[in-house]
Amino acid sequence: MRIAVLGLEDFGFHLARTLSELGDEVMAVDRNADKVQDIMRHVGKAMVADVADREALKDLGIRHMDVVAVDVGERFETSVLLTHYLRELGIPRVLVKVANADQGKILTLIGASDVVQPERESAVKTAHLLHYSRSKLLDAMTLGDGYFALTLRTPSSLIGQRVADLELLDRYHVHLLAIKPVEKAAPFVPAADYPLAKDDVLVVMGEEAKLIEIHQKLK
Repeated sequence: MRIAVLGLEDFGFHLARTLSELGDEVMAVDRNADKVQDIMRHVGKAMVADVADREALKDLGIRHMDVVAVDVGERFETSVLLTHYLRELGIPRVLVKVANADQGKILTLIGASDVVQPERESAVKTAHLLHYSRSKLLDAMTLGDGYFALTLRTPSSLIGQRVADLELLDRYHVHLLAIKPVEKAAPFVPAADYPLAKDDVLVVMGEEAKLIEIHQKLK
C-alpha cells in the first residue's frame, strides 16, 4: 500500500516508521529538514516540503497515494486545509491526528476518513491496565464506540472448562476471538471442545460494561 505521512511530530514519525517496517511503501514529508533527516533511513522516501502548500502537494505526487496520514501538531488550521486539499485531490483515505473530540468532528465533516486522538486512547488503555493491575489483564485496546479488546490469562474459575461451556456470547455478549497457549508461538481460534488451561492467554472483545461484568464474575 502506498502511504504518505504529512508532518513528522511524534505520532507521524512513529506511524511512518512502523508502516515502513510492516512493508508498506511510505513517503514521509515535513517542513523541518532535521525531522526529515531523522526519518530518512526508516522509510522509502523522505521529503522536505511545506505540506500546507497545495502546489507542493501536487508536486510530491500525493494524488497517487492510497492513504495519507496527517500529523502537523497543534496547527489545527493546517489540518483543516490539508484535509480539504487531500479530498480535492481524490485521496481515497485521509487519516488525521487530532487533539480533541471537537477537532475530530470538524475534520470528519470536512472529509477525513479517520481521526485519531492518540493521547486519549493511550490514557484510556493505561487506565484499564492500572485499574486491573491486580487481575490477570495483560493488555487492553479501545475499538471505539465503547468497545474494547482485552488480553488476559484464564481466570481460575474457568480452568478446565470447554469453550462451548463458557457461553460467553449468550451470557455476556462477549466474543472470544483467540487463545494463545503458553507452549505455542501463535494464537488460534479455539474449537468448541477446547479445554482452557491455566496459562492460556485469552483475547476477548465486547462492550466495556459487559467486559467489566465478566471480569467481576470470573476472577
